[in-house]
This record gives sequence, C-alpha cells and structure tokens, in this order.
Amino acid sequence: MKLLNMKSLSISLLKYFSLFLALAFTAANLLYSIPGTGNLLLIQISLGIVYVFFSVMEFTSRADTAHLPADRFFYFTLSFLSFKLIKNGAFAIACGVLFFSKSNLVFLAGLLLIVILADVLIFVLRFSRRAYFISLFANYVLFSLEDEKKIFASQVNIIEYRYRIFYLQLKSGKTYSIDVARIEKNLQASFIEKFVLWVVCNKLHFTNEAKEKLADVIAEAI
Repeated sequence: MKLLNMKSLSISLLKYFSLFLALAFTAANLLYSIPGTGNLLLIQISLGIVYVFFSVMEFTSRADTAHLPADRFFYFTLSFLSFKLIKNGAFAIACGVLFFSKSNLVFLAGLLLIVILADVLIFVLRFSRRAYFISLFANYVLFSLEDEKKIFASQVNIIEYRYRIFYLQLKSGKTYSIDVARIEKNLQASFIEKFVLWVVCNKLHFTNEAKEKLADVIAEAI
C-alpha cells in the first residue's frame, strides 16, 4: 500500500512539475524573450501533453487502488455540474481574452487551455466510471463528487425531508442535502429505505414533517 501511495504521489508531482515548467518557460519568454515564440509553442504543446497524460495516470492510479463501496448510489447533482461549467467557463473566457490579445500574453492562453482540457477529460473519465456517488456506511454518509466528504452520524442534529430531498442539519449549523431525484430512478426507493434505516440505526431524529411523509418507511425500519 505504501508503494502504491508513493507511486500516486510521484505521478502528482510529475504532473504539477510539467505545468510549472510550462509556466516558467512562458514567464521567461514574456520577460526575456527566451525561448523564442516558435520554440515556446512547441514546449507548451509538449508539456501540455505530459500534463494531461499524468493527470489521467493520476486518476487511474487512484481509481485502481481505491476501495469503492459495493453498495453505492450514482449521484450527480445539477449544482455540481453548474460549478464545473462556471469554473471552466471562466477559464475559457480568460483563455479567449488572452488568445486575442496583441501581445505575448497569448501564450498564457495556452496554459489555461491545458488546465481546461485536463479537467474536462478527468470529469469525463470519472463520469464514465461512475465515480460520482453517495454511499451509506455504519456511522457516516460518504459523498464523492469533486472531493470526498464524510458526514458522521454524530455530527447530525436533525433531518428534514421535503420535495424528495433530505436535509442533514449539522450541529455546527451547516446543512447538507441529498436530492433523491439525482439518484437513478430505479434505485430511488431503495436509497430512501436504506437511508431511513441508517437514520434509525444511528438513533437520529427526523422533523415531524419528515416523519409524516416517511411514516411507512420508518415503520418498516423500526
């Protein structure tokens, strides 16, 4: 396991080092006109390919070593998709502005394009491998979207249920939602049953409104 972790770390370092080199050569061109325009373009293309290659390797390495829970529900929210579109859209706008600028700043557009392409490619890979999911464990809920987030039962104060959305109100004041509609349709009923069972087993509490709407499911779980 340590060897696998070292391999993953090495891949990450090589990925970021290739991007750093591309940035360093671009900065040198802007400040000192070294390397020349033609050479810089070739360097950016080469290092861009290296960056994308190691980005894919980093993802596949982590995916191969990760122990994905067998009982997980593919979960992809519109808010997460909006976040990805806004982030990459902002990068794309900046890339376009730099590309049409009448200066050597155009080469900064190349760096942004590299980052955008890598991010989109990893997003497609994660989506195709169904690596976006929600899973229920004995004492916590695992969200796997851009990053992994664990919500432990001990952190939950009360749970609401409205319009097929569970709202986990934490003792810290934060609220996390689970939109059942974003789970595959044929698995939505199963998820509700398992989530209610998870709540009952961890001795958590629903609001009165939620108890009324989930009365039959709660009765089966008790």
